[in-house]
Amino acid sequence: MSNHPLHPPRARTRLWHEITKGARQDQLRLQQCGECGRVQYPPREVCQNCLSTTLDWHDNDGLGRVISEADLHITLDPWFRDRLPLHVALVELNSGPVLYAFAPTEFEHGTPVRVRAVIDDSGEAVLHIEETKTDAD
Repeated sequence: MSNHPLHPPRARTRLWHEITKGARQDQLRLQQCGECGRVQYPPREVCQNCLSTTLDWHDNDGLGRVISEADLHITLDPWFRDRLPLHVALVELNSGPVLYAFAPTEFEHGTPVRVRAVIDDSGEAVLHIEETKTDAD
């Protein structure tokens, strides 16, 4: 079904379904506040900045930089136990939010990357990162 089998097949929140809908169209969709303009992640019922309930979903280019990474060797989730270690990274998007995503390889702090929402084996979206080339490369 997909090339991304390493994710638990449990249900996501109802707000996550909009991210899945975007992933099916090869888009990363994130909430943006209609009052203050802040882009936010994870999805919420109210804006984390001004508490407005006017949140709209917009396509996001997913461009940002790695701020931290780690290999997960221990888990409490039985689904992950046979799939360890997993490499993950925190990415600060140029649009503001910080995302936690699966990484295919190690990245140095500050590496430019793109976060993509892809469909996993459970049929839901999951976030992955890929390195991007800069104009200097």
